[in-house]
Amino acid sequence: MRDHYIKQLQSVHDDLLRIGSRVEHQLADAIKALERLDVVLAREVIARDREIDAARTSVDERVFELIATQQPVATDLRSLLAAVAIASELERAADYAKGIAKKVERSLQTPMIIEVPIELHRLGTLVQNMLHICLDAFVQLDVTLARSLGERDQEVDALEDRVVATLKDIARQDPRTLDCALLLIDTAHVLERLADRTTNIAERVIFIATAKAEEINQ
Repeated sequence: MRDHYIKQLQSVHDDLLRIGSRVEHQLADAIKALERLDVVLAREVIARDREIDAARTSVDERVFELIATQQPVATDLRSLLAAVAIASELERAADYAKGIAKKVERSLQTPMIIEVPIELHRLGTLVQNMLHICLDAFVQLDVTLARSLGERDQEVDALEDRVVATLKDIARQDPRTLDCALLLIDTAHVLERLADRTTNIAERVIFIATAKAEEINQ
């Protein structure tokens, strides 16, 4: 009976990692679609979002079933409740990736298309890196790695400010670029919010490992 229970706990852990891997793929493809203005790839990202929604629901159901039937001890209960929270954060991150993908077609309909600024490239890369790090921290239950995302979140905030300033300058110089500039500014905001999801996951990792709530997103 105990072996079966441990396998069930491991299965929840593995399912979370699969969701995380899917979300990483979604974000990478969404950013790639935006940079290349690839409508076909953008639509693939949008369509795949339903799979992540279903996977998140499955994790929730399995966790609540385990809690109801196995009455887990405090340590396991903490991990299970954190798993529900992490699944929710990952689903939200996937929603943000879908939101970026939706901007591709809208960008093509604007009066004048702007080339994605280098600062926005860097912001996308940084947020992808943060997503990967928070998942690594979860796999290893590495508190130090989880805490490191606090500094990276500050980098995201600074980069977002530079992206917005750059795009505002472009729009001021040529009003025809305003609609596209606003879409790219919104993309920067979405990436910043996605970075917040990664710090939330990191805080859950710290909670699993230490049984203490800690805020790293200052």
